[in-house]
This record gives sequence, C-alpha cells and structure tokens, in this order.
Amino acid sequence: MDAIGELGWIFREYPRTKGYLNTAIEVTWMFILERLDEVGIDDIAEVNHSNLPRDKILTILEEASIITIEGEKVFPGIIVQKLRKVRWEGYQMDTPQIKSKLLELHGILTVALTQSMLNDKEYIPRRALAVFHMLSDNMINSGEKIEPVIPDYVFDKACGEMSERQKNKIRWVMSGFIDGQTKIISDVTERNGMTIKDEMVKYCEKMRERWRERDREREI
Repeated sequence: MDAIGELGWIFREYPRTKGYLNTAIEVTWMFILERLDEVGIDDIAEVNHSNLPRDKILTILEEASIITIEGEKVFPGIIVQKLRKVRWEGYQMDTPQIKSKLLELHGILTVALTQSMLNDKEYIPRRALAVFHMLSDNMINSGEKIEPVIPDYVFDKACGEMSERQKNKIRWVMSGFIDGQTKIISDVTERNGMTIKDEMVKYCEKMRERWRERDREREI
C-alpha cells in the first residue's frame, strides 16, 4: 500500500527515533533479502553504532514484533515473517517499483515502532502521535468523501507545544512539499487549513474501510 509508505519519514528524520527505524530496516532487510533465519546481535551494524542504548533498541523492536531475541541472536518476529511472504525477487534495484516497496516497508515498521514506544512509555514519539491524530480525526469526521484539508484547530491540538520549525516540517511533508516530490501549493504555512497530498488521503480511505470492515464483522 503506497499510502502507508508515507509514514516512514516520521522516524527517519529525527535523531531520537531514527536509530530504532534504521536498526529495524537493517534486520528486516537481512531476513527478507538475504533470507537469513537468524542474525547475531554483534552483526547488526546499526544497533552497535547508534547513540541509543543497544538493549533499549532491541527491546523496542521485540515489543514491536519485528524481531524475537534468544540469547545473543535475533530471529524474525511476526511482522517480519509476514513481510517475508511478499515477493521481492525480480525487482531491479533503483527502480520506482523497489523504491515504492521500500517506502511501504519503512511505513509498516514506523507504525509498529510507534505502538511499541507507546506501550513502553519511556519515550513518547510526539511527532508520530501528531500525524496519526490528524489523519484519524480526518478519517472520522469527513463525510462520504475524505476531505483533503486538515482544519487549523485540529493541527494546533495535535501539534501542541511543538516548535514552529517542527510544525512547518509536518506541514511540508503532509502537503507534499518535500523530497523532490512536490506539488504546486500556495503556501503551506498559511493559516487556512492544511491541504494534504493524495497519498495521505488514500491512507485515510484505507483505514476507514478497514474500520468499517471490523464493524461489519462484529455485527455478524
């Protein structure tokens, strides 16, 4: 799903969280592309070079079901086991197809890590919470068609005490004005609601459909 690939930036560009995502990506890549069934902890470059405590990174990844730990070795967790079933062979590197799959992978890992950190409670990833809050509010309060605009009051409530620099970064990314994949917009820092890019709208549509499916299953 292309939409979930839009979420990886939340951890990828923030020093406090990118160590978790980088480690998750490295081990997942080992299990998926190299088809390894186990990896020694000392062989994971990211976890051994991060400024974050090694044990903390591994604990968060295990609680996120990305890995399981036995002694000095890690094994694929439930999420990685499912990702291994996706067909990766046959894709040429540095192509739009593989880039799309990698973005999707980053998004899936970001969602899993966010939930794990919320359960852990030691560090709350506020930027992730802000983004999920805005998208969830938009999903719930839109009519039959998902609105492509986040109201200012929703943005203010979600972003709380963040600095203006942090708020602007969220605006730029969610509006599509970043990473060379820009669209023509007037000024995303204007106080007239935040227009989100198509991929964010698609994410809301996908999540709402899943929500409705669960409601239908409960009624059966």
